[in-house]
Amino acid sequence: MAADVDSSTSGAWRARPETSGAVILVPRPGSLLEGSLWHPDPSTLSGEDARRALADIGRARSFLAALEALAVERIRLASEEEAREVAARAHSESQAERFGGDVGRALAVSEVAVAEGISEFAAARLVNSSEALCGPQQAVLSWLEGGVLSEAHARVITDETSTLPEAVAEEFGIECLRRLETRTGRRRTPGEFRKAVRALRERLHPDSIRARRVRAERDRGVWIRPEPDGMCTLTAFLPAELGLAAYNRVDAIARSRRDTESGEGRTLPQLRADELAGLLLVNNGGSSEHSNRSIEHSNGSTARERDSARIGREVTQADVPRPAAEVVVHVSAESLLGLAEEPGELEGYGPIDAETARALAVDAPTWQLLSTGENGVPLSLGRTAYRPPKRLRRFIEYRDGSCQFPGCLSPASKAEIDHIAEWQDGGTTDAANLQALCRKHHALKSLHLWKPTRLETDGGAWDGDVLWVSPLGTRVLAGPADRELVSTSEKGLAPPKSQQLGGADSSGLRPAKSPQLGPSDPPPF
Repeated sequence: MAADVDSSTSGAWRARPETSGAVILVPRPGSLLEGSLWHPDPSTLSGEDARRALADIGRARSFLAALEALAVERIRLASEEEAREVAARAHSESQAERFGGDVGRALAVSEVAVAEGISEFAAARLVNSSEALCGPQQAVLSWLEGGVLSEAHARVITDETSTLPEAVAEEFGIECLRRLETRTGRRRTPGEFRKAVRALRERLHPDSIRARRVRAERDRGVWIRPEPDGMCTLTAFLPAELGLAAYNRVDAIARSRRDTESGEGRTLPQLRADELAGLLLVNNGGSSEHSNRSIEHSNGSTARERDSARIGREVTQADVPRPAAEVVVHVSAESLLGLAEEPGELEGYGPIDAETARALAVDAPTWQLLSTGENGVPLSLGRTAYRPPKRLRRFIEYRDGSCQFPGCLSPASKAEIDHIAEWQDGGTTDAANLQALCRKHHALKSLHLWKPTRLETDGGAWDGDVLWVSPLGTRVLAGPADRELVSTSEKGLAPPKSQQLGGADSSGLRPAKSPQLGPSDPPPF
């Protein structure tokens, strides 16, 4: 290998180049993993040798997946023990309700997510899969440990057996392993395997399809995933007949527009996306099912007029329906006035181009200025009030950006404002002691399963990072959003430590040299 990758970065393993050109992987100091793994320099391999190495890597990955399942299951059991101790404490029932009463699993998911640096959705799947592999699917775990099947194949079995009664799950898993290969001896891909396993499950499941449908409907929901370049993926998990009907309606509208309106320049997938946005967002209830009905957009033009103007040119921002639902955009005054092209930030998504931010600002019914000044709202109420006023809450939401638990992307605007040091324990209502937490992580914190501490910075503690410590000993940092307005004390934005408002008593009210929320004036255009 060309370079030694053993650097100061953290990790369990390091690669040590050998004079022969091979590489030996040895554990880092402090790692619980023992032993070493030798492999030749890939640049010296023939095509045939590289293919063999690839198969070996797959088997090693399967072994590590089995080891991971055992470790995750141990975390789950330790978390269950912590949960039992929490259950013995008074006043914990209301918080536990936020997890459906399963505090142990919620704690395990958070521990695994932080340890592996993955989302809690992915961590929850891993916890569920590991519990199954270490329980009724131990035969599958054995095959995984031996490198006979991949983690993806094992996940198919644990997914498809998740709703089976435990009495039949083990036998079903063994039957699934018999279908890992086709009758010609070729190992099925995970997609092929899932199809075969699902067909088997439908034939052998002891419960009726209706009973399973009722249980599955409890998981219905809608999710959004940010994508690059100002785009996102919107996903809905629905009963099959509703989802299929919704898709067929959008498809029919899109096909009708494509087939009846001459010169339509959009592809069918683009038409489906635009019509779906129109159905959900346009004020008159959506686009038409027939080409002779039009969508009125926010500037008064119709879809027919827009389509005519669209022919022969690229689709622009004006071609997409403006949202009637609430969205929150943070944008600098310079970009808002067209004096700069710095990206804005769409709350719950991330950076968007300045043109889109200005277009959304034009349609905004209300807007609020976040600025600095001598006469703004104080960032501290001390012990004079428990609930932060609206402007202080708005500042906390902007500063934090999202839930302050490590890795959580829940928008701060939808979060609860938490006192890091509890109010009943003497905590104060000020920017340094307040943070945004989603309902789940607020409950974990209130149950004292995860304990946060605000760290001091050069400008004080009001914008410091938060150190989180778990019952299992995990220590991880989280903190406010990386925004220039609340991260640069050199610009005089940090609140003074001693100066008080005129007429205030010794409760410690701070003046407004720190970032303040100004009046709700109309936009300057």
